[in-house]
This record gives sequence, structure tokens and C-alpha cells, in this order.
Amino acid sequence: MTTEVLSLTRWEWFKLRRRRMPWILLFVSVLLLQITFWSAYALFRVGDEVTLGDGGTASVSGDFLGLLAFPNNAVIGLAISHGFSIILIMILAASLTGTEYGWGTVRTVLTRGAGRWQLLASKLLLVALLGVGALIVGALSMALSSFIASLTVEGGAWLAESAEWGEVARTFGKAIFGLLPYVVLGVFFAVLTTSSGTAIGLALGYAVAEGIVISILANFDWFERFSGYILGQAVGGWLGTDGGALFSGGGDESFGEAAVLAMQPEALQGFLVSLAYIVILSGLSFWIFQRRDIAGAKGE
Repeated sequence: MTTEVLSLTRWEWFKLRRRRMPWILLFVSVLLLQITFWSAYALFRVGDEVTLGDGGTASVSGDFLGLLAFPNNAVIGLAISHGFSIILIMILAASLTGTEYGWGTVRTVLTRGAGRWQLLASKLLLVALLGVGALIVGALSMALSSFIASLTVEGGAWLAESAEWGEVARTFGKAIFGLLPYVVLGVFFAVLTTSSGTAIGLALGYAVAEGIVISILANFDWFERFSGYILGQAVGGWLGTDGGALFSGGGDESFGEAAVLAMQPEALQGFLVSLAYIVILSGLSFWIFQRRDIAGAKGE
């Protein structure tokens, strides 16, 4: 069975690599990461404090020079790449699975003897591996940009004096696990709707709605008891993110933003809640996929 899943995964990659979607999403992820880095670099070059249009200030971390050094830059690259990859990986998962319904290829593959759960497992595995690849590319692009930036900064060094390689491995592992709930969520939307367009819309809608709901309800004390069970908050707690990787905004911080950061769950709770999302959503996806009749091409 494992051999069949791996064989189907290889076949799925053979089909997907010829499509533009994954390469466009990877380009967008790297582009957003580079914009984030060079924006922070520009603030650093201008000075320690920059006046913003609204009268506030943005302060650049005094550790910026240290972040330019390897492997510190790889850790930051992994963290930022994860943040940008969340929505993109849901889009890819929804598109990879949903388009198969539209083209009618799901029915074709199943009639040739492939098992249902093996087929769905291969799609989940492929998207997860692509997420790992995106994290690696993001970390490497951050390391390259940091090297270029260090050449232009007095006192900048590309290699850290005391490298913490264990932190790189730890961040990489946590970032991989932090992507898995979103991979499963994207596939679940596709299996539920049998439509790539609808699934992508639901994925984007969920990402936007979660942020809006959290920002609004964070102002209420009772919400603190439930916030740790929201997917985004759980993953944030597992990763230990605090919203300011390279630089932090100065001035008056809104109460809603401060409350959101204060309510992030501990790492263990974040891990368990994220794991629950993975198990429940994947279980529902397999259950629906096993029992639903697969129609022919819908022309989507």
C-alpha cells in the first residue's frame, strides 16, 4: 500500500510540475519574503527610528546585524516563509484536488485500479512535500539576500560567530508541522465541494475571516478562553511567533493587536490543537472521498 501511495505521488508530481500554478505560488512566496526583508533593510539603513505617515514611528531591531548572519537568517527565512506559505499552500491543495474533479481524471484513475484512500493520501503527501520545498527555497533566498546585504553594511558578517544549528532544525521541523493543518484544510474544501474554484474561495475566505474575527473578538475578555482553539492561533502558539520577526512597529499599539499576541496558546497546546485539526479534517476528507460517487468531467 505504501508503494502504491508513493507511486501515485510520483505520478501526481509528474502532472503538477507541468502546470503554472505551483511555480507562480512559489514565486509569490519568495517575492513577498524579499519585500519584507528589503523593507526592513531599508529602515535599518535610514536609521534606528523612522517617522511614519500617521505620525508614529517604526523602530528597527538592534539585532538586525545579527540576523544577517548565517544560520540566523535561515531561521528568520523559515519563519517568514511559513507565514506567507499558509494561504498559498491552501490554494495549491485546493487546486490540485479540485481540478481533478473538473477534468474527470479522478474517475479515470479510480477505474484503472487505484484505491481511493491511496489516491487522496498521495495528494496530501505531494502538497506537504511541496510545502517543505517552499520553506527550503524561502530560507535559501533569505540567506542569499542577507549575504548581499551584509556586504553593504559596516560590521556585517555573513557567518554568525556562535551558530545555533539546532535552532535551524527546530524551526524547520516546527514550520513543516505548522503547514500540515492548512494542507489538510485545502484538500478538505476541495473534497467537500468537488470544485477547485469554490475550494480556493473557501480557503481564502477562511484566512480572511479568521483574521477579522480574531481582531474583533480579541477585545472581549471571554474570548481568551476559546482563542487557543482557533487554527491560526494554535499554529502561532506552536511556532512561538509574535508578529515581529525583523522589525517592530512603534507608537501606540492597538488593544486588539496586543490582545491577540497575549492570547496565543503555549507550544504544547498549539501542537495538540493543530494535531486535532489534522486528524479531524483528514478523517472527514477520507470519509467523504470514500463514500461519494465520482462523476465525470464537469468542464471546470
